[in-house]
Amino acid sequence: MNILEKQNIVKKLVSAAAMSFALLGGAYLVNNQTTQTVQAARHVVNVQTPGAISHYIKLANKPGTHYFNKQLEMINWAANSPTYNMHGEKPELTTTFGGDDIVGTKTINDKHYFIANNYPGHFLTLAKDYYAPVSYQINKGKTLQTYNRGETSDDNGDPVYLDSVGKNLKFGHGKYFMVLDKRGIGNRVKIQGEWYLATADQHGYLRYIKQSDLRKMHKAAHKYNVNDARFDKHGHLIGHIYELN
Repeated sequence: MNILEKQNIVKKLVSAAAMSFALLGGAYLVNNQTTQTVQAARHVVNVQTPGAISHYIKLANKPGTHYFNKQLEMINWAANSPTYNMHGEKPELTTTFGGDDIVGTKTINDKHYFIANNYPGHFLTLAKDYYAPVSYQINKGKTLQTYNRGETSDDNGDPVYLDSVGKNLKFGHGKYFMVLDKRGIGNRVKIQGEWYLATADQHGYLRYIKQSDLRKMHKAAHKYNVNDARFDKHGHLIGHIYELN
């Protein structure tokens, strides 16, 4: 499953740079302002570091509906992240590894969402599903067994996953994996009694690895063919350029 094939929202090219925490401020706009006023007041801010993402997730946890005086370009590193309409109902649209134009926050029935601007309307995405992945390299002399995961749909159109579909692969020293956060929808699955985490390899393909196998890996700097993601020597995300289809 090629991650780049799963991106399906508005096409946009964004050049990412390390974000200063000075940009993390910025108040909410009042709720009764018109869409035109909100649009006119915004400037684009790229959000990609774990700290920056956490900051906005905390803002999303506030009750009510709020619009920012800025537009956030945020990466949602989830293997299968659903989107919702403005009433919190799931529409026939998913965004996966996509960069949403976040324009505000909304709370419905104690669930906290980001408001993503999908012209000519809006849609919601769960704030808790936003985070930055970590880059790992397999330790010298170790191997790592990975699983593909098949996907189909039932009669209602809902996704159905077929675990352990495809060839089981073993990679040696020199291979890199971008390990996704286990909190994300679809990022952590149980296969034959063991937990597996979703990862992306350096070529942009989605795999699942045993959670227990992380001890065979170490955090490392690397560049991925997934949104041109780049990581520092500690394995932390420091930049990306992404193009959406």
